[in-house]
Amino acid sequence: MPDISQIETASAVLEGLPVMSKAELLQVALEHGGYSTPALNDTLYLHYKGYRRIENLDDYDGLKSLWLHSNGFAKIENLSHLKELRCLFLQRNAFTRIENLNGLVSLVQLDLSENKISLVENLAELKNLTTLNLSKNVLENMASIQHLVECKNLSALDLSHNKLAGEDILGCIAGIEKLTSLNMTGNPVCSKVTHFRKKMIIASKSLRYLDRPIFDNERDIAEEWARAGPEAEKELKAKLLAKKQDIERNAMKEFRQWQESVRTADDSNNVEVDETLVLKDMMEALITDVEAKSLLESEAVKIVDSSKTEKENIEPHQADSPDPDGLVCEKVKQLSNYVNCKGQRKTLEELMVDSSMVPAVVLSPGALSFDVVSSDDDEEEEPDSTSSDDDEEEEPDSMPKK
Repeated sequence: MPDISQIETASAVLEGLPVMSKAELLQVALEHGGYSTPALNDTLYLHYKGYRRIENLDDYDGLKSLWLHSNGFAKIENLSHLKELRCLFLQRNAFTRIENLNGLVSLVQLDLSENKISLVENLAELKNLTTLNLSKNVLENMASIQHLVECKNLSALDLSHNKLAGEDILGCIAGIEKLTSLNMTGNPVCSKVTHFRKKMIIASKSLRYLDRPIFDNERDIAEEWARAGPEAEKELKAKLLAKKQDIERNAMKEFRQWQESVRTADDSNNVEVDETLVLKDMMEALITDVEAKSLLESEAVKIVDSSKTEKENIEPHQADSPDPDGLVCEKVKQLSNYVNCKGQRKTLEELMVDSSMVPAVVLSPGALSFDVVSSDDDEEEEPDSTSSDDDEEEEPDSMPKK
């Protein structure tokens, strides 16, 4: 006479529902890069398939991780032979009980979230279990989670979005010896128990995460609150804040000293002057007209070339100097006199050699010669005595030559 499981499987086949048959498991393994020999597979992805029953995994005894979430399972079964299994994902199913997991001696991570579990049980024999997710179930009180105290190596626990209420839950959770991470968001106990977070931190000495990280300062403040009350808590907060500000101030001071030492070291080094950059910087400061600027840049290249030619002829003992004989400075001075000048109309070559010019005129864009005015603003140029016609007006010097 067939048992109930066989009847359920046959019924699923008749209804056209997916079944975990051996052929189906082989196909799934190959689709995800697995092996045709069941024992060689260490991972099996069976999620989002619509299966109703866990079965036919007998040959897959080498599995390390098994993904069975988001199906239609109502019972945990046929998994006890997986001695090497380390990660088991059973979330988003229809489980109401935790059962038939005793043989999973290597299990480290178990996910049972988003089911209908109302009582935690049958986990004590999982000696290596460190991570357990029971969020979004129907756990209601201390009795429903009391069994967790028997999980000696449990360090990460998620109980968020259940219906846990009552201050006795704090003592129950504090009894989990190695617990370091706990999620409790969405439970009535978090809002109905006054100072829940402080009390939980004080009760569980090993806890380092409670919905968010627990830092040493927070633990010290909570313990001071429990020892001497709110006033002592405020004083400790002020002391810790002052200490933090002092540390930040000292760190900034050290950083500024380091910056200054770097600047001093850079200034003491003999860095070769980039003549082209010096000349371009001078032009940027003196000229704003775009067309005139392009003219000066081309002339600056000529100045640099001539400077380099003169540098090749300097004495050997001056070779290490960044600006031997002040060549660069002289060229920059010449360029400055060329751009800012007063006096009569002059060509580029004439302006370059005239060191008596004083700054003050604007270039005429697009020409190689420039409009200038007299160096003396109060004096006017005398008219040309050789002019043949007195009535004919003299062309102003400011007209550019074509």
